[in-house]
Amino acid sequence: MSMISIFFIVLIAAFATIAYFTEPSEAEKRVQERLSTLGRPVMQGDDETPSAIVRQVTFSRIGWLDRYLRQSGPALQLQLWIEQAKLPWTVGRFVFYSACFMLVGAIVGNWWIPVGFVGWIIGLILGLCPLVYVGFQRNKRFNQFDLQLPDAIDLIARALRAGHSLPSALVTVAEEMAEPLGPEFQRCADEMNFGLPFRESMLNLFRRFPLPDLQFVITAILIQRETGGNLPELLDKTATVLRSRIQLQQKVRVHTAQGRMTGAVLIAMPFIAFILLNLVRPGYTAPLFESETGHKLIYATLGSMAIGTLVIRRIIQVKY
Repeated sequence: MSMISIFFIVLIAAFATIAYFTEPSEAEKRVQERLSTLGRPVMQGDDETPSAIVRQVTFSRIGWLDRYLRQSGPALQLQLWIEQAKLPWTVGRFVFYSACFMLVGAIVGNWWIPVGFVGWIIGLILGLCPLVYVGFQRNKRFNQFDLQLPDAIDLIARALRAGHSLPSALVTVAEEMAEPLGPEFQRCADEMNFGLPFRESMLNLFRRFPLPDLQFVITAILIQRETGGNLPELLDKTATVLRSRIQLQQKVRVHTAQGRMTGAVLIAMPFIAFILLNLVRPGYTAPLFESETGHKLIYATLGSMAIGTLVIRRIIQVKY
């Protein structure tokens, strides 16, 4: 194991340890929250303080790290991803998990594959595991939202025909629909109750769920509010179009299932074969790491696998 690898491993371990032990306990957090409210002026007749209305987002429970992450663009985007995935994580906790996984992978990789950068590949892969999990949960909620959206549109149309206003129809959807669509529409209704304009509330919903189908619905509603027209009939036609798109999407997934499975097998097979060969016959792949030619073959293999992954992804991605 090279000195550079040891240095980075120790650095990551020190950062993870400091982040873990400097995090305040739950009792300390409650004390700080209580102390922060003592100096806040309270107006007579106010039933709620501003902090009860404004939603505070914490990037990290460590003060200096929270201030740094609030000024970072990637941290803001990551916070949005965590919110979209509805995970009880902060950005600081995400960084801590990634650092721990990267540390474990780097130790194993540099002990098993002592070839400079190649030994860090396992650490980089494990370090991306929290991000992959966030992306998986995010896509899962997006797919559920897409499947629920046509039924929600039908419910809005029926509520409008029954004489409800559009904000009241959104409340009906929030009460009748399950997670994730119901709570999100409830959040829109709460924002409008607190004085946010209808347009801004809908755009905030699209920011949390940037889906093409939802964009169609929001655009149709906003245009109808400006120009007038029969909104229930418009929503009925929109729901029909969205159901057709969902059916087409499911057919595309069926026809591309073989390609996606082929890509997964081809990507995983070299790594599985490498592990099995070393378990069955230890030292069999040692020439790859002990010679200059072996190093070149490793880098060429990784590069060709990356190119093949991009090509397979282009083939199975069907635009509709």
